[in-house]
Amino acid sequence: MKIERQEVVWATALRTLDAQHRTSSWLRMVCVLTLWLVTLRCDPEDRLRVCLQLLPVTAGAVLAHVHARPSLLDRLTSLLALGRVKAHLEGTRGRAQVDLPGVVEGVGILIACTLYGSSWAINGLSDEEMVVALVAVIAFAWSVFLNVVLDPGFYAPQEKVDFGLEKSSGPPPRALTWLRHAVPPGTAALAAWLFLPDWTPSLAAVPLSLRCAFVLSFLCLRLVWLCFDQIMVAAAESAADLEQNAKAAEAGALHSVGKNTVGSALVALESPHYQRNEVRSLLRNTLVELEETIRASRGLTSKPSDGPPPVGELWEAAMALLSQQERLRCTLSPESHALILGDADRQLARRFISDLVTNALRAGAKHVTCTVQHRHDDPRRIKVEILVLDDGCGMPLDVLDRPATSLSITAKELRRRGGDITFVTPGPAGTGTQVRAYWRSATPVIPGPRSSDTPVVVHQKGN
Repeated sequence: MKIERQEVVWATALRTLDAQHRTSSWLRMVCVLTLWLVTLRCDPEDRLRVCLQLLPVTAGAVLAHVHARPSLLDRLTSLLALGRVKAHLEGTRGRAQVDLPGVVEGVGILIACTLYGSSWAINGLSDEEMVVALVAVIAFAWSVFLNVVLDPGFYAPQEKVDFGLEKSSGPPPRALTWLRHAVPPGTAALAAWLFLPDWTPSLAAVPLSLRCAFVLSFLCLRLVWLCFDQIMVAAAESAADLEQNAKAAEAGALHSVGKNTVGSALVALESPHYQRNEVRSLLRNTLVELEETIRASRGLTSKPSDGPPPVGELWEAAMALLSQQERLRCTLSPESHALILGDADRQLARRFISDLVTNALRAGAKHVTCTVQHRHDDPRRIKVEILVLDDGCGMPLDVLDRPATSLSITAKELRRRGGDITFVTPGPAGTGTQVRAYWRSATPVIPGPRSSDTPVVVHQKGN
């Protein structure tokens, strides 16, 4: 499905603002702490009013800090039984709407501003303390209103969409869009009224040029908004390019699988020595390889960035071709999941695992266990071994002598590669089969250091 550009913009804005909220909440907490430390140095008769006027902005900063951290929010609501508050906070994510932390912070910083500007300003602060208080106020207000104008809800698509784990509720109301445009000039006008007149001797001692810079800084919110929009557009264009490249790579991989493996099946089908089981094995191998390619393109694999995927991924692709009931009867040994095979060995393992497991299921096995491992009994070359154990009806003694069976075809293939296939019937009355298939690995061995006390370390080269 094609990813729409606006969906990418909205999801990127949402995740970016999540990270920005976690960072800026710490900034606002520091600003509030600074205001407490500085403002309480005012005249003693004003300290009660200072405490009362700083409480709202403090509560808003704490609430925003909790809102930005879901784990902290869960703990707080479980202790204080604030289920409705939690539901409100979680419901505002990715939506442009009025939320409790934003309202408390906005109203709180406005109340706090009147301690330093306007006719209600306090006295008793030194010139340096007034400058520090103004810087803390401006930084806090900047952070709050930056969150307002960059709210991810303003970037939501017209239609409700699901993007990964994110869910959009559609565009914001028009009134909030107007409010967004009014924030930069509105906050600048309010700051001019509060801080440009010489309300108190302490405020008058702050250079007018510095106060003008504080006021005009709020107009820069529009510049940051514009830059953020450009970054979001660039992110959407990059995502579109990545999507196109991924589609091209996926198409190339599917074409390669189809051309090579289906071509091999056609050659076998048209051969004068045509054997149905060989063609069936090749087609089954093709299906497994196609499943691996599809799983990789959908991000369902955990392929390491510096090498081929482990055997566990191959097993999952092979199991995807079976019915749900058949999958429940098959198990890959835990030690085999993380095993890494070279490309040539992996191609053989893909084919033999699928064939041997399918044969066991057709023999009526209720449970099939597969183990893939390296054997180091040859000092010159390691071997890859596949061990399949089932509880089926047992294997006929002459199965390898029958030229048309899939096991005899597998045996010939293994012998050409320096290996073989053997089987025993461990269960009573001829039930159950243990099949052991191995071949000489295409990966050479570089001998490691030897000593009487240290085991041999075997290193593998990539194919």
